Amino acid sequence: MSHREALRALGLSAAMLRHLDGDSVAPPLDYLCQAPYTWRSSPIAGRGIVALWECSMVLDYFNSAKGRFERCSLENIDEPWCSYASLQGLLAELFLNAYEDEVDDAALCACASLFGFHAMQRLLAEAANAGMGYKQWRAGFGASCVDH
Repeated sequence: MSHREALRALGLSAAMLRHLDGDSVAPPLDYLCQAPYTWRSSPIAGRGIVALWECSMVLDYFNSAKGRFERCSLENIDEPWCSYASLQGLLAELFLNAYEDEVDDAALCACASLFGFHAMQRLLAEAANAGMGYKQWRAGFGASCVDH
């Protein structure tokens, strides 16, 4: 199975696949969601993962051995920052980072539609109402996002 076929089998949308191929279909996310290359020179390359996207030294991937979608620093591959049973959970991390980088709400919604992230409206509403509990809310949001 080719890398592209593996990405499609994991549920990445056609628009997201085009984005990762270099067709900037979601410009507000260009810096957060880039085609994965750096990981190939990391020991993680020998672990049987499916690399999804990168942002600098941060890799988002599918851990085939665990059946989980994960994110880690390529400088410390043994301690994933997050792990989700669903692609939606990992997409939540991507869109939370974009939200925190103050990407315009309308642009976030447009990108979410292209990338197949289903909880964008809920993210925007809950984040706006989280107040002082934002950090705790954020820590659990991705796990609440599941495929349908």
